[in-house]
Amino acid sequence: MKLVFLHGPPASGKYTIARLLQQGHGVLNFHNHLTIDVAKALFDFGTEEFWALTHRLRRTALAAKAAEGTGVVVFTNCYSSPDDDLHVEALERDVIVQGAEFLPVYLDCPVDELRQRVTAPSRSEMRKLNSVEGLEEYLGRWNLVPLDRPHTRVVHTGGRTAQDCADEIAAMVV
Repeated sequence: MKLVFLHGPPASGKYTIARLLQQGHGVLNFHNHLTIDVAKALFDFGTEEFWALTHRLRRTALAAKAAEGTGVVVFTNCYSSPDDDLHVEALERDVIVQGAEFLPVYLDCPVDELRQRVTAPSRSEMRKLNSVEGLEEYLGRWNLVPLDRPHTRVVHTGGRTAQDCADEIAAMVV
């Protein structure tokens, strides 16, 4: 199995690109809101219990798929360094020990374009961050950078179609 760790700031195109990878390239889409929605059903968003469950669900699910050993899975995430390092390292370790490849891909997008994208109606439908003010706070609070691995790829999504970006990623990993 190959695990594509698709990370970047809110509105950089993670979910849209993951969906296109699923539709056009047969990649499984394990987007981060799947586990967030489960944890929100049981705990208040952002609490210690909420995040502990979210990270445990992600690691368990992706390690189980890695143990099965086939296919390509894309996992979307808003990774912040160094805050998320321990969680990402644990996830990486859990899938690699099962024989999977861990392939980090960072989506880079200019802030002006993020501001335009963040208010898209589809973001509200999925209960995602959907205001410029919220985006500004998020960007000011978190260090959203490419994962520090020698094999991390950077895909520039600004001014490009999501399909072009998905095709670029598929050429790297499928």
